[in-house]
Amino acid sequence: MAITKTSNGIDGRGNLTVYTQENAGGDAQTCSTAGGQVEKLLFVIAMYEDAPTQTGVLVTFNSATGAAYDTVLSTGSANVQANSYIPASEIIIQPGDTIDVLAPAPGGVIGSAVSIYTEAL
Repeated sequence: MAITKTSNGIDGRGNLTVYTQENAGGDAQTCSTAGGQVEKLLFVIAMYEDAPTQTGVLVTFNSATGAAYDTVLSTGSANVQANSYIPASEIIIQPGDTIDVLAPAPGGVIGSAVSIYTEAL
């Protein structure tokens, strides 16, 4: 389970970055941003191949300033096959900060895929 980072010109400026990770074995997985540049979080998608039995996808802001500043941005509904998170206001990721998306173990051998979309600033 390696995180794949792709950047492309979909936004017309070449600033869109997508961090993706897939898991076919039915285990929990965490996909994270790289934390090396200033980015704006656009949205997150987590999908399961079939209806899972899980506690809800977690989207967490991990601050470079320390664990006391880490914040859970979203807790998805339990047992949902398609999960998405769109921030209600701008979330700027500074160097050293990361966005982590935890897709809990789905109960059984159900694959999952996570995508984190950001825009470089």
